[in-house]
Amino acid sequence: MKSKVEFYRAFFGELEKKGFGVAQPSSPDYVADIQFKGKTIAFFTKTDVIEKNPFVEVPEKQMERLWSMARATASLCGICSDQPYEGEKAEMLKNGLVKLNEHNGVILACKKHPLFDYVLSTYRQDVQNDNRPIQRQYFYNREEAFESFATRSGLVDGRKLFNETQLQLIHAGLVKLCAMDEGLSDEDMKAAGELVERVEELVPELHREERKFDVARLLDALSFGSGPER
Repeated sequence: MKSKVEFYRAFFGELEKKGFGVAQPSSPDYVADIQFKGKTIAFFTKTDVIEKNPFVEVPEKQMERLWSMARATASLCGICSDQPYEGEKAEMLKNGLVKLNEHNGVILACKKHPLFDYVLSTYRQDVQNDNRPIQRQYFYNREEAFESFATRSGLVDGRKLFNETQLQLIHAGLVKLCAMDEGLSDEDMKAAGELVERVEELVPELHREERKFDVARLLDALSFGSGPER
């Protein structure tokens, strides 16, 4: 699983196959409302938890079924379900994080998740701000997380063709090109944008700020049965 988008598509699609409905969220705290026979029985929250609607009588077996479907879908999407560390060697960090490795100022960590099992991340620390994690990138697949750590920490050089200074100059030129937007076709603009993203993957420091997953925009892009495209 590369992102939550993949899970949402699969899980919401599976709900509709099983006779449930997926509707627009009734609260900004939710990703979607889950319905059954026209009644909202539960909510899928932005913290990836299925909450029962307290104002409707919902059998516990039905809630268990929803959770079972969600876990099965996450597993099919390829989440990291095996503990990626040995308990006696693990270093516990704040907020339930477990540090797996550290090299050249880059940390590889994971955290137990009630639905996605082990969510991994790579990040640097802001030494001037109580070692606050910065430039964090999340992964739901162990191999991709380890590859990111190897590249970002310098264990494996992902910048073989150009050095960092050259990549920064390329990035600046591409950004300027996109901003000018003179004489470029839509296809050229798209290609330039993709190159900017690729350079930023190779040099995470070029990100002006940590990119966050926007659930609301995801829902706007997905289609849920009779509802509008989200």
